[in-house]
Amino acid sequence: MSERVSSLYERIGETAILQLVDHFYRGIAEDELLRKMYPEDLEPAKNRLKLFLIQVLGGPRTYTDKRGHPMLRRRHFQWKIGEKEATHWLRHMHKALQQSEMADKEKDDFWQYIYPSALHMINKT
Repeated sequence: MSERVSSLYERIGETAILQLVDHFYRGIAEDELLRKMYPEDLEPAKNRLKLFLIQVLGGPRTYTDKRGHPMLRRRHFQWKIGEKEATHWLRHMHKALQQSEMADKEKDDFWQYIYPSALHMINKT
């Protein structure tokens, strides 16, 4: 009988995901390059990222229930995202990840998902 493999959501826990996004958005709020890409009120964007990460990491599908298919690249195409923007975004996510209380294995597994996803958002040269 095979052993069930737990999702990253189960291993990290929802609280850690919520805290990670909170840390991440503190960085976004202070970033001159990225901040202008967000609306004045960061809360809706923060909540969408929380729901998105919960879902893609194996948790409840609330994001899709509320917003439809994630269509990650398409939803971000309205902004000009180059290597510089992606690097800034990843820098904030990496800092938030380092501030989290996740175990190193889960941090590594999360980074293996988020890094290529961020690079996939690049839509300008």
